Amino acid sequence: MESLPRTVVPGTTALLLDGKAVAQHIRETLRARVAALRQREIVPCLAVMLVGDDPASHTYVRTKAKACESVGIRSIVQHYPASVSQTTLEAQIDAWNADPQVHGVLIQHPVPPPLDESALLRRLDPRKDVDGITPTSLGALLTGDPAFGACTPLGIIALLDAYDIPIEGKHAVVVGRSVILGKPMALMLLNRNATVTLCHSRTRDLASFTRQADILVAAVGKPEFITGEMVKPGAVVIDAGYNRVEGRTGDVGDVDFASTAGLASAITPVPGGVGPMTVAMLLQNTVLAAEQQQA
Repeated sequence: MESLPRTVVPGTTALLLDGKAVAQHIRETLRARVAALRQREIVPCLAVMLVGDDPASHTYVRTKAKACESVGIRSIVQHYPASVSQTTLEAQIDAWNADPQVHGVLIQHPVPPPLDESALLRRLDPRKDVDGITPTSLGALLTGDPAFGACTPLGIIALLDAYDIPIEGKHAVVVGRSVILGKPMALMLLNRNATVTLCHSRTRDLASFTRQADILVAAVGKPEFITGEMVKPGAVVIDAGYNRVEGRTGDVGDVDFASTAGLASAITPVPGGVGPMTVAMLLQNTVLAAEQQQA
C-alpha cells in the first residue's frame, strides 16, 4: 500500500503497525466492490444475532453496524432477551440460511447460558459464516479447503502483509488457544509456512518460548501480560488483547507496550492496531459472500 504510514514509535526504532490506516484502505476497496454489486441490484447484507444485554456486545454490534453502513453493506440486528428459547434462535438461523437476500450471518459472542452457542454455530450455513468460526470453517483451515477465515487472525495476517512483514520461515509464537483467535491464528501462520509454537495458560516457563519468537501474537486475555523481558530483540509483536482495567482510562492490550516497544522491530498499538482489522475482515468476508452467492 503506497500511502500506508510508516511511523516509528517515539524513542524507539519500532515500526508502528497502524491497523486503522490499513483497515481504511480495505474499506475503500470494498466500497468499489459493493458499488459493482449494487449495479447488479445485489445489496450485500449482514444479519447479526444479539442475545442478552452484555454492554460490550452491544457496543461491538453498534460498531459493526456503522462499519457496514460506511461501505454500503445493509445490516440487520436481531436482538433477543437472555430468556429467549433455543428453538427460537435456531428458527432464526434457519430463516437467514434460507434467505437469498442475507449473505452473511454473525452470532455475537457470547450467547448467555444455558443457551447453546455451539449448536447455533453448527446450524449456520458455512457459506454465510462470515465470522469464520463454525466447525466447518475452522476445519477448512486444517484441510486447506476454501472457507471464510476467523476475522481477528485473518486481520492480523492482512496487517502483516500490508507492511510487507515476511511470515514464511519465521518462528511464530501464539499465546492463547481460543477457538476464535489463538487456534485459527496458529493454523493461518502455519499455512503461510511459519514454524508455529502455540502456548497457553498452562505452558511452563512461557518466557522461554516467547523469547524465541520472530513473530509474537498475544491473545491471552490478560492485561499487559507480555513484558519486555519476554520479547526477543527485533521481534514483531502483535497485541490482540483488549482488557478493561479498573481505574485506567480506555482499554489496554495483552502486551506492556512501554517495555516491549524498545525491543520490537514492529508492534501494534491498542487501540488502533488489531481491532480495526477485525472489523475490516468482517466487512470483506460479507462482500465476498455476496459475490460468491451471486456468481
